[in-house]
Amino acid sequence: MAISKYQQRHLQKTIKKIKRNDSSTTEVVLNGFDFQSETTFANLAISLMNNTHVKILYLHGCNITAKGAYLLAFALRSNKTIEHVWLNDNKIGSTGADALASALLVNRTLLSLGLRQNSIGNRGGKSLLRAVNKNKTIVGIFLEGNHMSSKIVSEINRITAGEPEPEPEPESDDDDDYVLEVYEHQDHYNDDETVTGSVVSKSFVSRTLGAIKEADDEDEDDDESVISEELDLDFSTVFQPEKETKSKLAKLKELVTGRFMKKRKIRPSPLKEL
Repeated sequence: MAISKYQQRHLQKTIKKIKRNDSSTTEVVLNGFDFQSETTFANLAISLMNNTHVKILYLHGCNITAKGAYLLAFALRSNKTIEHVWLNDNKIGSTGADALASALLVNRTLLSLGLRQNSIGNRGGKSLLRAVNKNKTIVGIFLEGNHMSSKIVSEINRITAGEPEPEPEPESDDDDDYVLEVYEHQDHYNDDETVTGSVVSKSFVSRTLGAIKEADDEDEDDDESVISEELDLDFSTVFQPEKETKSKLAKLKELVTGRFMKKRKIRPSPLKEL
């Protein structure tokens, strides 16, 4: 669905206010905006990186895929003021959840993250679970309506609520009482297999930040984490005002290509839009 002229003007004004670090812009509401342009969403993410006034970001139903989640994750690694991000009813999948989980390993400001109805599977849920085990600031991740095990969701809810770990069940000597523990819900497909935009392609790298890519989920084991505690990219320095002639995009590409791209496999994808 194409964005209307009114929405386009409102979006441009909002991004300009964020870039100017307007003190009156503390709540950004862009629910229902269809971010078909990768450049537009990249501009929004870049604007948020050094902003010090926005505290709440509403992006419900914006057709955001894993690519958009990567861009937003970059912003959250640098931003120190955003406390609530709402991304319900999008299409970030497990790949996008992995990116946001990586940001949570660094960010210590975010309090709540809404990810309902985002086609996130068990792999993405496990990445978020590992992140909240290290991030003690966030108090709520909302995951209803995804494709992950209810056991993973319950554990994330327990940790973010600050509840103690339950006592282990007493072992029984009776073989008849033995029950094999399995996930209560098994995915009907392999995580992002059917999620539009779940593969971050080379074309996306060249057209936007020149730094984002992701291997096809079918090539990765479900138990392997794709987030890295060693990942330490300071993107904020790229966007400081300088007199150099290089564009911001070129600077970011140089910074990320050597330090981020080497951490993942590259698989071309025909997808061209968020």
